[in-house]
Amino acid sequence: MATAELRESLKQRACDTIDRLKNDLVGISTDIHAHPEENWEEVFAHSRLTDALGDNGQDVRRKAYDLDTAFELRTGSKGATVAVLCEYDALPGIGHGCGHNIIAAAGLGAGLALAPLAEEAGGRLRLMGTPAEEGGGGKIEMARRGAFDGVQAAMMVHPYDTDLARMNAIAIQHALVKYVGEAAHAAVAPHKGRNALDAAVLGYMNVAALRQHIMPTER
Repeated sequence: MATAELRESLKQRACDTIDRLKNDLVGISTDIHAHPEENWEEVFAHSRLTDALGDNGQDVRRKAYDLDTAFELRTGSKGATVAVLCEYDALPGIGHGCGHNIIAAAGLGAGLALAPLAEEAGGRLRLMGTPAEEGGGGKIEMARRGAFDGVQAAMMVHPYDTDLARMNAIAIQHALVKYVGEAAHAAVAPHKGRNALDAAVLGYMNVAALRQHIMPTER
């Protein structure tokens, strides 16, 4: 386990690398922003990011897991495995409205800063280029192919209008709800009927009311 002095040294060296590369990282972010590519089509971003890794002496695995726009870099030989993720696909018709160009550059910077230090830190780094986040299920497909096997923690950064070191997030489960009513004579026996539209409206109203009371940090 790294001592406090070693941890501080590792942190400082990582920060020094980021400072040295910051102009390059901003340039990469700007380039990816100027070349938006939808899920599974991130050819430019894949090339830009992997070229940057190679230019900085890293043995990056291009087209990882038989996915044309995925990549992976592994360093370190012992200890826990931490994955740093890069996203870089854009929104159809919008471009990089979710800031994936920033996510990609930030992940790249973290990988370049930490890769030379992983062995000394006693851990394993796995920098992963994960395509098709916007509706393409890229990470799901990569997980099926073993990309996350042996990973103890995975992390990434995301642009936001507030600085947050951590946040709570609500899991999403998609569901298709079918409301089925029961017919009855409106004058003779309305009490025997079941109005499906009423149930649907009440369901919507309750969800809408609940949403108003969820804190912004938990959405």
